[in-house]
Amino acid sequence: MTKREYNVDLFRIIASILVIFLHVLGQGGILAHSSGDFIKNGAAWLLEIAAYCAVNCFALISGYVMCTRSVKVKSIIALWFQVIFYSLTISSLFFIFLPESRTIKNLVIALFPIIGRQWWYVSAYFAMFFFIPFLNEAINRISKETFGKLLIVILIVVCCIDCVIPTDAFILNNGYSPIWLMIVYLFGAYLKKYDIKEKITALKSLIGFFAMVIITFASKIAIHFLTAKILGEAKYDNTFISYTSITILFASIFLFLFCLNIKTGGFGAKLIAFFSPAALGIYLIHVQPLVFKYIIKDAFAPFVDKHFAIMIAYIFISVLAIFILCSIIELLRIGLFKLLKIGKLCEIIENKLNELYLKVFGNRQIK
Repeated sequence: MTKREYNVDLFRIIASILVIFLHVLGQGGILAHSSGDFIKNGAAWLLEIAAYCAVNCFALISGYVMCTRSVKVKSIIALWFQVIFYSLTISSLFFIFLPESRTIKNLVIALFPIIGRQWWYVSAYFAMFFFIPFLNEAINRISKETFGKLLIVILIVVCCIDCVIPTDAFILNNGYSPIWLMIVYLFGAYLKKYDIKEKITALKSLIGFFAMVIITFASKIAIHFLTAKILGEAKYDNTFISYTSITILFASIFLFLFCLNIKTGGFGAKLIAFFSPAALGIYLIHVQPLVFKYIIKDAFAPFVDKHFAIMIAYIFISVLAIFILCSIIELLRIGLFKLLKIGKLCEIIENKLNELYLKVFGNRQIK
């Protein structure tokens, strides 16, 4: 049995919390409604930038965990069941209690959440999943020197050049793509394969994370005022606020290394083990399109009218409330699936797919 890595679980929980911060600040309306107040808007953007590495965090975890494991088809089947459960359940509730949500488009998206990109990260992960065996084979064959050179080329070409070219030259859609997830997967695999956590302390990692956040924030302010002075209007100030930004990527790496290097045990480990399984469910629940549109959208904009300290406190309280509520819902869903023996059903489907694979391709099984 594989030993549980509580540090990775902790990182997964932190990543899910950061995702909530992004949506409270963005879709929740705080960034937009605070634009007229330099101090409040600056604080909101600083929190936004600190949380922006969240998606990269999840991709790093995939690379770190999966690079040494065989790929199990039942895991992607289980993910599909989880996705379709929330898609149909949440959509049904909205269709019942909110008549205006009953549209053909919403029905089609509810029935086909993956290809309908109801959750872009899940759609991108599904695409990446089928490439993981090939990525792992390349990772296992490549030398450390060549692997390092590959990552450097990625940093230069993708994270530097593409980041400052506003035309999305390499069609990465600012990181909203399976290609970017595969790229970050490689960085996660490198951290695991060469045990990078042993080469940097938790303190240095934490300093590195905050340094990346501050540099990104400073770049936004500098570009804002420079373009306003030179061009007559502020433009391109979000250049380095992107999943593909080198500072955002390194922020996620430093945060991961910090989590890997801190001690976990006792009650803390039990708490981590309790909440970690809910991480993906937290994302699926609060980012479900109808929840996003009818509940999250501009729900937190009134915070901007409060005193600065109260605004910040309300943001943190809201994030914590969403985290706890969604965790409870997801843990109940996990319990329900155990009662319904969905895991066993996933194994049966996997075995049937293995049998089909054997008939088509010979004696190699899907692993």
